[in-house]
Amino acid sequence: MKPILYPAGETEFRSNGLGRLAEATKCLVTEERNGQYELEMQYPITGRHYKEIVEERIIAAKHDDSDDVQPFRIYKITRPMNGIVTVSARHISYQLSKVAVMPFAADTCAEALAGMISHSVGDCPFTIWTDKLLEAHFSVDVPSSFRSLLGGVSGSILDIYGPGEYEWDKFTVKFHAHRGSDQNVYIRYGKNMTDVKKTTDTSNIWTGILPYWAGTDEAEQAVLVTLPEKVIYSDYVDDYVYKMVVPVDLSSAFQEQPTEEQLRSRAQSYVKANAADGIPASIDVSFVALWQTEEYKNWAPLQKLKLCDTVTVYHKGLGIENKAKIVSVTYDVILERYEKMTIGEVKTNLGDSIRQISEEIKREVPTNASVSQAISLATNILSGSTGGNIVINTNAKGQPVEILAMDTDSIQTARKIIKIDKDGISVSKAGYSGAFTVLLDMDGKLDAGILKEIIDAALIKKGVLSDKQSNVSWNMATGAFAGKKITITNLTATDVTAEGVIADTVSSGDGYTGSCHVDGATISFRAGIVTGKTEDEPVEPVQTFTGTYHVDGATVTVTDGVITAVTPDPEPDPEEETPGGEEGENS
Repeated sequence: MKPILYPAGETEFRSNGLGRLAEATKCLVTEERNGQYELEMQYPITGRHYKEIVEERIIAAKHDDSDDVQPFRIYKITRPMNGIVTVSARHISYQLSKVAVMPFAADTCAEALAGMISHSVGDCPFTIWTDKLLEAHFSVDVPSSFRSLLGGVSGSILDIYGPGEYEWDKFTVKFHAHRGSDQNVYIRYGKNMTDVKKTTDTSNIWTGILPYWAGTDEAEQAVLVTLPEKVIYSDYVDDYVYKMVVPVDLSSAFQEQPTEEQLRSRAQSYVKANAADGIPASIDVSFVALWQTEEYKNWAPLQKLKLCDTVTVYHKGLGIENKAKIVSVTYDVILERYEKMTIGEVKTNLGDSIRQISEEIKREVPTNASVSQAISLATNILSGSTGGNIVINTNAKGQPVEILAMDTDSIQTARKIIKIDKDGISVSKAGYSGAFTVLLDMDGKLDAGILKEIIDAALIKKGVLSDKQSNVSWNMATGAFAGKKITITNLTATDVTAEGVIADTVSSGDGYTGSCHVDGATISFRAGIVTGKTEDEPVEPVQTFTGTYHVDGATVTVTDGVITAVTPDPEPDPEEETPGGEEGENS
């Protein structure tokens, strides 16, 4: 595929960005095991995107036989007279060189990596995981560069918790105990081998070790444990001109002060596993990736190799038949094939061997440390180290702080995320760095906004609906509607249908509020104003009604809907029958 140019702030790499660099004449990606990871591209000044290729922008390109693309940030552009510029870019992970880490300490690999994230200063959009279960003290004593703490300096992650191999995947850093696998592929002279070099080196040979344990006793006094015989020699000591002894600190192999016999036993195991038998050698091999050729296309699935995969190197004339790892690859982005692969023998140093013995001890006895390792393994699974759309993030102490449910298996690519943390349940539709809206907080309060256009009145069938002060209530089971104070606006008399009689007693004209039964009709008043009239026969609009009504022994005069007078009727003659009958009585 053609490399793609993106703006400097791009993080998704899902579109064509600023454009595909189709006019590129050459584009190579080189990655080394725990080393450089760079892209170099040649592009003509006549290319359509030439003026857009500037420092800090990002080029996304394939790096191996998979369909995966990786981002590389431009850091240098060389412009010669021939009109073909050379663009140099580093993998986006080099951005960690510009992220500082404040001092902190940790006792496991997982804690150390998590602490580097939580103690970082500056823009750090990266996540990091590991399958390493080693326990060893790690500390950052002064502010340091994030990338330098990963490897390359004394006291780095690779130095303390190695051996291991880094994999750089966009904004995710993966620290593998073993990256790659043994593909059972042979590199043979006369078949696919193009160059081979075997180097012998005696600088790291030893014939015996002086083991020791250094720590403190219950009184916090310094204690040093050594053996009476001082040195444990290898079986090959007599094969060399003189005895070569190196001190080996086995303190990390024990949780508490060992006895002499325990120390001797561990030292003997160490010597047996690591003593040199003859002169150590390293092998560098270059070969042709046959699975990319027409002749071997049918064998491609069995022959495909990647960085850190293990192969067997065989050269009869040089007496070579060794297992070795692919330590460097160069991939042609435009032709979509490997240009070069380099193989070197896997080497083990003293520090690696000590940690290996320490791991063996922890596997033998189910101590607190081994239980901690099992917990760490479970934590790695829960934290998404093995993939998945559910991730549990932890703080620098390894304590869980949030659970994420995502629409992809990566925090970097996820757009829709549901998060559960100490603040409640929240959701983001713009990725992890986007704004989160709290749906349900820790007090049980639900965001009513999420119920918009969701709740159907037909679903409410039980219980009592009530306001906060219980002034008004509506029993959904019985239908009873009650309230201390009910105010209804914009209601006319023609809107009211009721059984029974709405009535009240007129106490005065001015300011009267209530209702009364008047000559077969009910009149409603508010503050002395007629607001409604209900009767069997049609009447004029109440707003403009003018006339009189006989109400409980009084005559009410109304002008344009307003009460203007209330006149009591004269006392009736006892001998005469009171007119009006029951129509003048309150109901």
